[in-house]
Amino acid sequence: MLDVVALSFAIGFFRGGRIKELPKFAALWSLIASIGLQIMSQFVPQWSGWLVSISYVFVLYFFFSNRQHEDMRVFMIGWLLNALVIWANMGKMPVDLEQAQRLSYPIDALVNGTDFKHIALTVDTNLPFLADTIYKPLIIPRVISIGDLFIMLGAFLLVQRLMSKPVSLIRLREGKNYAGKHSR
Repeated sequence: MLDVVALSFAIGFFRGGRIKELPKFAALWSLIASIGLQIMSQFVPQWSGWLVSISYVFVLYFFFSNRQHEDMRVFMIGWLLNALVIWANMGKMPVDLEQAQRLSYPIDALVNGTDFKHIALTVDTNLPFLADTIYKPLIIPRVISIGDLFIMLGAFLLVQRLMSKPVSLIRLREGKNYAGKHSR
């Protein structure tokens, strides 16, 4: 989701933000382990479902270990939603073929089942409402899931925090309540 991250940085700079220091993350080793398992899944396709599923456990542990930050909690929701559909479908994310055909890259691997991380969405798919079914046409076109929307929001919030211009969804909600109480 490089386009989301790049756009988040552009918005952060527009808001006057600058990167002053990188945050310190707890359990960073679990994020590194997850990335390693995801890479390994490409080279060992017969185990890719298991490797991807285990990698999601490591990422969830990373997010849980850093849950004191709102952006990490939003990430965790998205990652958990994606993990649920992946775990329910033998370690692969189902993708709506009709939406995937709108993309510029070939979908042969989805159709013939050789994609290491994705499978075609069918009537037998478990939790289809959490699968990649939403076509996102702008900047880099792709098919995304509800979980991906939370991950994108988490990425935006994290970048804003990195740039010393944090945005808080909780404070936005509290601000609305506060304004309603004191505007009489």
